[in-house]
Amino acid sequence: MIFVSACNLDLAPTSSISTSEALRSMDDAQKLRRDIYITMRSSLTSGAPVYLLELMADSFHGSITYGNRNGEYYKWEMRSTFGNVESLWESAYYLVMLANFLEEGIPALKETATTAEQAQYDVILGECAFAKAYSMFKLTQLFCKNYSTATATDFGLMLSDKTFTTPSQQATYPGRSTLAETYTYIETNLSKAETLLAGVAGAEGSIYITIDAVKALEARVALTKGEYGKAAGLAAALVDAGKYPLLETQAEFTDLWTNDSGKECITQFWASILSTGNTNDYGYVQYTGGIYAPNYIPEKWIIDAYDAADLRFTTWFRNTPVNLGNFSGTVYLCFKFPGNPELMSSTGTSTYMQKVKPFRIAEQYLIAAEGYAMDNQPVLANNYLNALRAKRIPGWVNQSYSGDELMNQIKKERAREFFGEGFRFTDLKRWNQGMTRSEAQDKNLVIDANSTYTELLSREAGDPFFVWPIPQAEIDANPQIRGQQNPGY
Repeated sequence: MIFVSACNLDLAPTSSISTSEALRSMDDAQKLRRDIYITMRSSLTSGAPVYLLELMADSFHGSITYGNRNGEYYKWEMRSTFGNVESLWESAYYLVMLANFLEEGIPALKETATTAEQAQYDVILGECAFAKAYSMFKLTQLFCKNYSTATATDFGLMLSDKTFTTPSQQATYPGRSTLAETYTYIETNLSKAETLLAGVAGAEGSIYITIDAVKALEARVALTKGEYGKAAGLAAALVDAGKYPLLETQAEFTDLWTNDSGKECITQFWASILSTGNTNDYGYVQYTGGIYAPNYIPEKWIIDAYDAADLRFTTWFRNTPVNLGNFSGTVYLCFKFPGNPELMSSTGTSTYMQKVKPFRIAEQYLIAAEGYAMDNQPVLANNYLNALRAKRIPGWVNQSYSGDELMNQIKKERAREFFGEGFRFTDLKRWNQGMTRSEAQDKNLVIDANSTYTELLSREAGDPFFVWPIPQAEIDANPQIRGQQNPGY
């Protein structure tokens, strides 16, 4: 079995099969391809890389019985030695090294392959390019500053298109590139993926990366980089194609979020009861022995942000009696990830596991709206914003916003639509507006009520901790990046 120890970029330890023997056939390539999907699903698009970003934002309050579980993120006490920081970094670079390994070995296999096999090899190469773009973009969002002309020459990531196979190669490990070079790397790989996956048509609920998933990531990258016209154009094209219609009924919406119907999903990764790492619920429900005792409770402002008839509100939130030690009360809990019944444990209890949905068409509506708003095309921005709201809020009457209020409405809609999905922290960061928590639904149920360290925590725009620390293990293993740690750590 091939694996990467990402903290030093090496591909194969002495206990594994040699790299020269690991890729000799289409069957070998397919096995490694599956590993790419497993890593994207379990290590980059679900679990800690999602819920930690919600805990660091203004989405949740820790309950009085949360036991400081991930409290270091909730309280913004990040350190370069934390396991979740290291594991996200490691998984991203594992993905890059695995993709590089396939890119190095597949050309030789294609020489003796049939026409059909050559086409399949090209699909795998396209997925490799996508994986490299996605993993480096994910790290860029967290471990680098916002992109701008002023920060283009600041630190980006270590970039590589080759596989490192022995620790003796440490002397040739790359140092941190510039932020501009990192985005060029991401965009170059997306361009490769677009070419190689051009024939892989998008389909609602696809478990594989399709050409539409590539376009969706391109739109997300462009929006983050501040290329608003490009982002709007890409997103609008996906929406206008009509391939992923927005749902209209409560039953359909519940089916999507409970049973993972795949509707509205450009990509919805496969999952089974044997798969792991597919929950984005970090104790939001915590139902045991007939008692609800959540670790984290949604903030009051997010509950107040929804219309009472909003399909999202009536599906994702329940006014629930909770029992937390000596305190009890009734608050709204987040049931956005209730657990697919097909993925229940052997005892029939919920694992809170869902099929991961990394790309949904609703995001493209809001990318189009924001892109057009920032590109000074308010009519188009309003069109996409109203179109989404009309499907989410029964009886919605179209509105026409302009100027700052238009962007304010788009920001509110992103908060509603993506609650719990890991967007909030990076949205606040790229908007450069800081993070401020507000009052709890019930102060008796949250840890350290009124404290500016928890309930009312506030961080200004530009706070160093909006940029995560490079893992210390990486710095120790790579001589080229010593002295290249992010400020504040």
